Amino acid sequence: MISPDSPYEVNDMYYDDVKKLADEFLEFAHSCFDDDEKILEGLIVSVYWKLCCDKFSSLAQIIDYLEYIGDFNDQLPYLRKWENTDFSPYLILGDWFCKNASKYLAPYTFNLNYYLEKYKDKPKSKQEKIFFNSSKELYYLNMLCSEIMGRIFRPDYESRKRKAIVLPTCMKINQKSCHAIEKKLGEVCQECNPECEIAKITEEYDCEVYLVSHKSSAFQNTTDTDKKELAIVGVACPLNLISGGWKAAALGMPPQCVLLDKVACSRHWLNEDVPSSINKKELKKIF
Repeated sequence: MISPDSPYEVNDMYYDDVKKLADEFLEFAHSCFDDDEKILEGLIVSVYWKLCCDKFSSLAQIIDYLEYIGDFNDQLPYLRKWENTDFSPYLILGDWFCKNASKYLAPYTFNLNYYLEKYKDKPKSKQEKIFFNSSKELYYLNMLCSEIMGRIFRPDYESRKRKAIVLPTCMKINQKSCHAIEKKLGEVCQECNPECEIAKITEEYDCEVYLVSHKSSAFQNTTDTDKKELAIVGVACPLNLISGGWKAAALGMPPQCVLLDKVACSRHWLNEDVPSSINKKELKKIF
């Protein structure tokens, strides 16, 4: 059973299931459309529309609301393109998604309602409220889209000789005693505690490893050289996957993604931080 302290939890089976979902979805989508990047955008737009059309009368109003929240800024350039476009043909993608996603992904959000009830009184900013109150469909959407993004950007990712793994600071074994040093692209682990998951990853992989506290702080100081040379493996909670992937792609750094096994930080989710973890087998497959 999923931990009562997380709205989702993934395991080895998750990566097989999300790949099967993506295969089935893309087979359906390719029967109607032939551009994977447009399929990705059309899926996201159509699902946002289906989830919000009872509250807003137009796609522009939905996008304005996402902009007001302030944590969807990396999605806005991609979504704004659809404001004056007839996206109705792409609604079939949202229909298919809403009918089929739970078949593969429901086991990984089994505990969502219990979690929402347990932490309903935790103080939240407007950004935190949208994360906290997100429906299971938004978890599924980010999970599926990160898999599709990974496939779209994989050739560009593999063509880059310079790679970086970008980890969230919630993976630190102890936030207060961490000796990580701030560098241009994020904190850099000093391997002060060999039991820390970040130290283990830093030791194992011969590449750049950076720590960021939130996707908003990721890639802030990238140079033109970074944008031309660097590909990244980003590690994040599900609800940050679309924004984080598009942020990296917009900077010219082709992304791949690994999910945190479950939520761990007090920034949005919990009353106190706990060390988080990832599926190292999946990281190795991607890298």
